[in-house]
Amino acid sequence: MYQSTTLSELEKEHQEALNQAQNKMMEDLNLAQQNGDNDLIHQASVHFQNIAKELAEQYTKRIEEINELNLKNVTENIQEVYDNSRAEIDLNALVYDGDRDYVLKFQEDELIQKTLERIKENNPVFKSRRHLLKSSLRLTKMLAPVLHEIGNHCKEVLKLKADIEFFVYQEDKFNASCYPPDEDKLYIILTSGILERFSKDELAFVIGHEIGHVLFEHFNYPVKHILDEGANDLAPIHAMKLYAWNRNAEISADRAGLLCCKSFEAAARTFFKLSSGVTSNSLDFKLNEYINQFSDLEEVLNDDTHDPSDWYSSHPFSPLRIKALELFNKSKTYELFNPAINGEITEEAMELEIQRIMSLMEPEDLGNETEHSEKIQRFMFLGGYMISKADGVVDDSEIQALSSVVSPSVFAQCMLTIKGLTEQDIIDEIITLAKELDIVISVMQKLNILRDLSIISYADGSIDAAEVDVLYNLARQLYIKTEFIDRIISDAQGVD
Repeated sequence: MYQSTTLSELEKEHQEALNQAQNKMMEDLNLAQQNGDNDLIHQASVHFQNIAKELAEQYTKRIEEINELNLKNVTENIQEVYDNSRAEIDLNALVYDGDRDYVLKFQEDELIQKTLERIKENNPVFKSRRHLLKSSLRLTKMLAPVLHEIGNHCKEVLKLKADIEFFVYQEDKFNASCYPPDEDKLYIILTSGILERFSKDELAFVIGHEIGHVLFEHFNYPVKHILDEGANDLAPIHAMKLYAWNRNAEISADRAGLLCCKSFEAAARTFFKLSSGVTSNSLDFKLNEYINQFSDLEEVLNDDTHDPSDWYSSHPFSPLRIKALELFNKSKTYELFNPAINGEITEEAMELEIQRIMSLMEPEDLGNETEHSEKIQRFMFLGGYMISKADGVVDDSEIQALSSVVSPSVFAQCMLTIKGLTEQDIIDEIITLAKELDIVISVMQKLNILRDLSIISYADGSIDAAEVDVLYNLARQLYIKTEFIDRIISDAQGVD
């Protein structure tokens, strides 16, 4: 049935087939509900469940066929993502997998792509050099010979094709950025604070990091502009994914920074200064002490007071970044770029561990099959249904949102049984499921259940007090403080 020859194409083809089947089911369900035909509701749900099962089998079979035809398909897919138009360095080997994978997903996300098209149509081309010449001081080679020496070194290491122009503006805070480049020029702007108080090798890391953002073309996805322009179309889950990518993009840029400074300790000192603000000798920098902070942070991120605003943070916490860079520094991947080091860990092991580290700031994927996934998804469907009917009307957009937070088979089965339940029946089952799940799932899983349910409350374009009350009650059933609901709604409405 499926004809795709790559996994990315197959995923899109499979999703389109599922969407078509789901739309047909929705048409049949609407017709059946209008006619009060319970038999047709049953038939539509069973038919969709059978189609979903058949599609899943065909999908799995085609994956196996593609892998048999090309055992190196993953590597070949990666090679297609980045070209050498900006630099001759192998960006496909250097990039963090989590960065690249989100970009591939965004390329296939119609809502994000349409939003990007509107941004291009509604915004004039930003003239980086013109703006910088008016707002800051250009640092020529005569004014800043050491900085240009660092820039030339980074250009050579990263095999950059464009020249670099440096600019500085008066600001005591430590900050650096790289403006959208022209074909033959790349613009790096530094604050006076970072220029005056960072050593040569620390500046090499900072400059290499900023160049990395350009090489991986991270400016193609301006998160704040996307969310502003797509405010009426994009759901909170889009914001979470965009910010998760933004954090992953920092990991790729950090790798470029390490290539330039060639010293993991210098990179760690840079993070230390950026996070502490201390550049004098008043604190004795100890690399192992700083790295060990990661263990304490990991414990905090897994406790029951987890702050959902982490999901909307544009940068990873510094201990996570330094731990990810430490893994890269010990990897066979880094050895490809710096033969002077002896990589201890494989690329696969490195990427898997970094993925685990980065997941500490990301919502979990509750769609993964586990022994409790059916109960979790049943709870989510029933909870979502109660949210949907809180305002007295369950509209199509809310039904579609329900289908997005549970698997197709669970959705079909729930749609089959929901009409036979009274509101009290649903409430009783939610209470029973909550008690069973409380024993077997983690606090983070509970938080993510509530996060996904909050998406349903936005499906009709607004959220009212009755829907919030249902969310509060669901949180109480899972023994989560209702303040979590307030924070996640606030963060989803006010991301910037």
